[in-house]
Amino acid sequence: MQKKLKILISAYACSPYRGSEPGMGWNFVLGLSKYHEVHVISEQLKWKPDIEKIFREKPELKIYIKFYFIQKKRNKKLRKIWPPSYYWYYRQWQKEAFKLALDLDKKENFDIIHQLNMVGYREPGYLWKMEKPIVWGPIGGLENSPWRFLPSLGLKGMVFYTGRNIINSWQRNFSKRSRKIAKQKDSRLIAATEGNSKLIKYLWNKDSFIISEVGQETNAFSSPHNLRSSGDKLRIIWSGVHTSRKNLPLLLRALKRVNSPYTIDILGVGEMTPKWRKLSKKLGLEENCNWHGWLEKNRAIDIMQTGNVFCITSISDLTSTVTLEALSYGLPIVCLDHCGFSHVVTEQCGIKIPVNTPRKATNGFAVALDDLYSDVNYHIRLGKGAIQRAADFNWEKKITQINSIYQSLLDNV
Repeated sequence: MQKKLKILISAYACSPYRGSEPGMGWNFVLGLSKYHEVHVISEQLKWKPDIEKIFREKPELKIYIKFYFIQKKRNKKLRKIWPPSYYWYYRQWQKEAFKLALDLDKKENFDIIHQLNMVGYREPGYLWKMEKPIVWGPIGGLENSPWRFLPSLGLKGMVFYTGRNIINSWQRNFSKRSRKIAKQKDSRLIAATEGNSKLIKYLWNKDSFIISEVGQETNAFSSPHNLRSSGDKLRIIWSGVHTSRKNLPLLLRALKRVNSPYTIDILGVGEMTPKWRKLSKKLGLEENCNWHGWLEKNRAIDIMQTGNVFCITSISDLTSTVTLEALSYGLPIVCLDHCGFSHVVTEQCGIKIPVNTPRKATNGFAVALDDLYSDVNYHIRLGKGAIQRAADFNWEKKITQINSIYQSLLDNV
């Protein structure tokens, strides 16, 4: 049985009531608290109310989880003018977290330091200066969007993601603090995706563990429940914020080539919604498209559970929570072989389309959807594989992996 450790975690975003970064922070903290004494530094303004609320609801959690809050300075007007200014204030917060961590360590003498989130390599904080064994990750953001796909995003999307790729390439090559952490003998790095892991090795000459930033509580079903009979329309689900990087037009153009009867439920809304709806009409798809906008979570789940296949077209992501949700409902996934989806989606639970050119990818989606429609047994087999794959990403398994990393680090100190 592993020794109970004192762990200091920097979790800038941490909430039991939110998804994305704060939900990820909370699930890691909660899972580790079952085995260790966990001390957490988090941002005050956004997350302290949520933490105080969960402690009122479940006071027993306070036995093994201790929170310390620092408020981040903000300039909303400046951020509207120059969004990257966020990092100026976030970096200052990390410096304040380092000062607090030094004071806490004098009292607690921590065994392990864990720089948990925000997930992203650009700001690794300063806790690595504490001369303690340190774990950093999951780490994301190192991968560029595929260059050949940028022109298909429209003028605004192409300009934005071209600029992002150029800036990202420069930043990841000259990230001094990231290199310093990687060089430390008593450090371990966790990559959010296989692609990020390869880049960590290439850029910083450091092996890393792969643990995705998202997790699954429990599977919704033990076997696919919404099985399609031969002759039924293929019900396709797509979900996400409607921005250019989510790349829905790739799927819409693929549907123009699909020979099988289908309907598509499109969840989400955003700045690209009007253009995408206009494109669906131009392609003659409108009668097959159900545009739902943003829905309450329960209603969104209802729609997901009625689907037969889930499609992901994003060119810039880590691993979205909805990916694991789809798998847990027994939905095979058709996606680009890119980002975190390359690691999560296997031949047993979905179909990955090579990232070569938009034209070839469009045809790949069309062929994959026709194959799923024409071969019901193949579809059912992937549905069963989806449920099995979702189980690989439950939070308890992630915590087991983290514990193993902690132990390997301490064994070498």
